[in-house]
Amino acid sequence: MSARFAIWLSLGMLLPATDTATPLPAEPARLRELLHDRRQPRNQSQAALLLVQHRSPEAEAIVRQGLRDVDTSEVFLALAAALRLCPDSRYAQELLTALAGDRLAIRQAAAETLAVMADDGVVLRLKTLAQDARADLAVRQIALWTLGRSGRQESAAALIEQLSHDNDTLRRAAADALTDLTGLTYGPDPTRWRDWWERHKDQSNEHWLAERLAYQTSRTHRLESDLERTKAHVVRLHQQLYSRLPAADRLNHILAVADQDDPPLRNLAVSWSLELLPIVDAPGQQKLADALLRLSRDGTVEVQRSAVLALGRVNDLRAFEQLRTLLRQGPVPVRAAAARALAQQARGSGPEAQARQGQVVPALQQALDDPALEVVVEAAEDLGALGVPEAGPVLAALLRHRSEPVRQTAALALERIADAALLDRLLEVPDDTAATVRFSWIGALGRAAGDGRSLSEAQRTKLLARLEALLLRDTDPGVRSRAATVLGECASATLLPTLWRRVLTAEDSRVQEKAWAALLEIIARTANLDLLYEWDRILTEANQGLRRVQLLNELASRWQKSEETKALAGAVLDALVQAQLEQGKWTAAFPHVRELLTRPGSDAEVDKRLRWLLTVGSQALKEGNRAEALRVVQEAQTYLVRNRNLAAEFENLEKQARQER
Repeated sequence: MSARFAIWLSLGMLLPATDTATPLPAEPARLRELLHDRRQPRNQSQAALLLVQHRSPEAEAIVRQGLRDVDTSEVFLALAAALRLCPDSRYAQELLTALAGDRLAIRQAAAETLAVMADDGVVLRLKTLAQDARADLAVRQIALWTLGRSGRQESAAALIEQLSHDNDTLRRAAADALTDLTGLTYGPDPTRWRDWWERHKDQSNEHWLAERLAYQTSRTHRLESDLERTKAHVVRLHQQLYSRLPAADRLNHILAVADQDDPPLRNLAVSWSLELLPIVDAPGQQKLADALLRLSRDGTVEVQRSAVLALGRVNDLRAFEQLRTLLRQGPVPVRAAAARALAQQARGSGPEAQARQGQVVPALQQALDDPALEVVVEAAEDLGALGVPEAGPVLAALLRHRSEPVRQTAALALERIADAALLDRLLEVPDDTAATVRFSWIGALGRAAGDGRSLSEAQRTKLLARLEALLLRDTDPGVRSRAATVLGECASATLLPTLWRRVLTAEDSRVQEKAWAALLEIIARTANLDLLYEWDRILTEANQGLRRVQLLNELASRWQKSEETKALAGAVLDALVQAQLEQGKWTAAFPHVRELLTRPGSDAEVDKRLRWLLTVGSQALKEGNRAEALRVVQEAQTYLVRNRNLAAEFENLEKQARQER
């Protein structure tokens, strides 16, 4: 009972007034009426607190009368809870009188209150009551309990005296009270307790209180840990019970758990609601929606946030309106969760989702002005996830936000939704101080520019200048490599020398590889044989045989797949075979030569291909692979009918291969 009134009293102090509870008056007469109104426990607790704090004789008389009238337990409990919050020694006599009464709830509340407000006078009265042989045994026990909870040094001596009492019940009560007071577990052994008291009776009051505070702090931590373990165990038991319930009974169990006092259990109800929501019928979905809406107003932020996130999957107009309200008025974590849930409701291609986008996007745009950074970041991320065109300019503006996380989120979102209309805005953004933001911003530039064909000359010039500057001078290798990648997507052949220099320079390996990949991309995209031959020559002169083969192999493969460039693939294949044979890579060249021989060609072209085939056989034989050399000779027979000039050379190759066998 006393715990319940303490809770009501705390709520009365902390919660704002509602439509059913107006601010209480200060007149003692009105407060007295409210104190005796059992139908309004919250107002009753508030009135008790105001009367205790009131210094007028009228208020004091009302409090004294309420403490004496033990027949009205609700009034006494409310006043006792108020006195524990605002101790006042004026009312010690009434509490001591109630302590000696015969009503258990009144006696316990009086004891708890006296323990809080115990002074020298109260301790002396409690000691006298505990020693009074005429008093009821239960009253003497509660007096000892109160002394143990008082924390006063003087209480220890009084309790130790009771350890020598003839009554075993009082001895044990005194021992338990000493344990509460000191934290020591000496039991009812008076010798050990007296030895302890001899060492502590001369302590200063400050030293005594410091020791008691340390003990109570440690005890509180232990009890909190025990409580958390107990709560976790209760949660596990509920989970086991839920898993064993028939499917038909789970809905009612969720609704019951949603009304539990323990926040982790209510949070569990939210998780189960999400699991059950897609599979229950329409009335069941309605009940779950009602429960989630109620939990979205929960007094515990963690539960409220989980329920708000769950509402993102509830197709209910009430849920949508509740999310819009919480986006403006909830606590910071709840506002962020409401932003995410609203974005979830607006996703999809259906007409309902499309209609909601028109309401969600403005709400998220307003959330970008939220004073809490967490909400701004979430709103920016959700705008990007929705992918609506209206979000682009807002996200581009956020690239100038003072907070790095906001700029980072906006840049990441723009990587997904940026288009050509945003390019000028993006190019106006100065280089960010954070490398991660610059990295994503470059990705947004690449998405907005595309392959560069739709850009104006001014846009192209400005874009390539920014990217080239980043490639050459940015301090972060990740940013430089990203700049190289985007250049490969949209730059023209004029930037090939710049990319090639980054490949050859003593540079981070990531930058070198991305610059080389960009060079390949540009050459492949131009589909120009003269440009290819030029870079084939450059690579040959630079003694870059491996990169030369990689270039030719990549272009041969890519140009072969497109009808527009398929005619160029044959010329590239010729150059590729030549490069492979020059490096002695006959195993890689052999399939290409066989493919070329199947293609129509002039006598000169056939002769060139046969000579490549002969070179393949010679290199295979040189490496001791006689079987492949003989296979080369066999492949050539079909084509030697028209070219007798090379027949003798193939016969000689066959002879050498068989001799060595």
